[in-house]
Amino acid sequence: MARFFKKRTENLGMPPGSLIFIGTKKVATPYIRYRDFNEQELTVEKVVNTDELPQPKAGKTQWYNVIGLHDADFMQEVRAKLNIHPLAMEDVMNTGQRAKFEEFSEHLFVTLKMLQFDEQELKVTSEQISFIFNREYLVTFQEVLGDTFDPIRKRLENPQGLIRNSGPDYLTYALLDSIVDSYIYLIESMGEKIDDLELKVLESTDKTLLRQINAYKRELHFILKVTKPVRELLNNLIRSHSSFIQEEKVLPYFKDLEGLVTHAIESVETYRTLLTDYLNLYHSNMSTKMNDIMKVLTIFSAIFIPLSFFAGVYGTNFTHFPSLEHENGIYIFWGAMLTIALGMLGYFKKKDWF
Repeated sequence: MARFFKKRTENLGMPPGSLIFIGTKKVATPYIRYRDFNEQELTVEKVVNTDELPQPKAGKTQWYNVIGLHDADFMQEVRAKLNIHPLAMEDVMNTGQRAKFEEFSEHLFVTLKMLQFDEQELKVTSEQISFIFNREYLVTFQEVLGDTFDPIRKRLENPQGLIRNSGPDYLTYALLDSIVDSYIYLIESMGEKIDDLELKVLESTDKTLLRQINAYKRELHFILKVTKPVRELLNNLIRSHSSFIQEEKVLPYFKDLEGLVTHAIESVETYRTLLTDYLNLYHSNMSTKMNDIMKVLTIFSAIFIPLSFFAGVYGTNFTHFPSLEHENGIYIFWGAMLTIALGMLGYFKKKDWF
């Protein structure tokens, strides 16, 4: 359950808006990758000291990408300089936050998870990312450098691109779109491996196969816990009709994004159902294999019951017993035993019992 909830003991009893980091420290020192742009120019800087943080500029879109969330003093300085609501910043620093959308007078706030799939460990890892934007700037908060945003940064280098000719609302959409695309890519990658399990389930009852099925079910459950609130987030964002989002130019893109999230959720649910079918098939194969084993053992037991009776009778300690002193008695005895055994096997085969 550690992936679903983070311990909140440090902020128990604290007033709303308290900047307390909840999560795991992933970078040594927080810093900011700053970009401002318009149709004519693009500026890229790395800012470590918040005193050097560029302020919003007229006629340009600013993107502040904050890497590292653990330093409360650093985050407080960023909050003060960019006029971020304390409740929004509190949610930014809680890395166990559920995906959600909130509307403030100063800006809009969005938070969700980025996902990656470790194929060796069969485990999905997550990183929380938060967005704060208005008409002038976008601030993104990440736990660690390394994400799905590189294609967006490349697109920013093209002066003819739509991002360079749009504001923070469209940039937010583009970044969210890259996250949702990564969801779909991850689900498709897992789906290919899940589809490959079908033949293995039909042909094998290896215990490693059972572990794989259960591992995929667990990770798909985690993905579903992450992606379902994203659909709710986008739905709330669309219905907000906020002045920070251009209704005719940008809002349709968010509506399209909601459809992609729905597609991702439905795909996860489909694969979960498929894995449940595989699990039932695996257990059915195990039962069939066990029945075959029990059938063989039962046949051998049935054959040895009359043979044991025969041997028991002739193994009694009577002095006078028919054929006991016959010179070919041992051959007669073994002949009778083999005849009984072969006769029973022939009968079982005729009845198609094995």
